[in-house]
Amino acid sequence: MVTIGVSACSSTQKAEEQTPLVLVDPPIIVEPEQEQESVSPPINNGLIHLPVVDDAQIFAEFSDALPAIVNYFTRLTEAEIIDFYQQEFGSAYSQERKRDRLTLKYQKNDEKIRVVISPQNRKRQVDVMIESNTLLP
Repeated sequence: MVTIGVSACSSTQKAEEQTPLVLVDPPIIVEPEQEQESVSPPINNGLIHLPVVDDAQIFAEFSDALPAIVNYFTRLTEAEIIDFYQQEFGSAYSQERKRDRLTLKYQKNDEKIRVVISPQNRKRQVDVMIESNTLLP
């Protein structure tokens, strides 16, 4: 029988040679700048501007072409609504009341505007319609 002994301990310590550690930053990749297209923003987002009062609760709006319409509820009084649209469009050229509905008609530039104000419980319903006043050939 043969016995072999192996010792993992050493009585002398050797200085281990170490390779110096060199830190390298990752490469920076610079992509060529792409020329950005110059696109003009759409005027009024492509929509027709329909003025509404500050507290308007809009329930319908069709403003991508004439005739353009917006319908909303407000807690403002009839007089406050009339004042608002007078500031927006000037004086109404026509004012008519039928079955508790007040219809105001305005002319501004090439557009005819109709505003209808009617009571709805504790609020007012306002319907605004803008249509072209020019005749097409």
